[in-house]
Amino acid sequence: MVRNPKRTLASLCFLLLVVLLPSRGAAQSTGSHQTWQGYVTDTHCGTNCQVTKDMTPDKKCIDRCVRKGSKYGLWVGHHVYELEPQSKAAHYSGRDVAVTGALDGDTIRIDSIEPNKVAANKKPESN
Repeated sequence: MVRNPKRTLASLCFLLLVVLLPSRGAAQSTGSHQTWQGYVTDTHCGTNCQVTKDMTPDKKCIDRCVRKGSKYGLWVGHHVYELEPQSKAAHYSGRDVAVTGALDGDTIRIDSIEPNKVAANKKPESN
């Protein structure tokens, strides 16, 4: 039995706002700019283009897959994000990079891309 229908309705509206507002804020934050570090690979092979002895993506494999219709992607951890625009990613095929941009679903919209400073400064080991 409801004693005061106006009060109950107001309470339900308040509860609904409390539940919905945080989820709207989280959805808006997906477009914020971030920086990711990973390897430029392709979306077809993704993390399976690891045929070099140091377990990094193989540039020849990536380029072949892209010629056949795959897209350039960024391999971060166990996930491959598609990179857009593709023209900015093409120069870094198989390389360890830092990408700054906005995440839109599973696509990173590139603002800047450059070789990872740690990898760029690393000297090859001599035997």
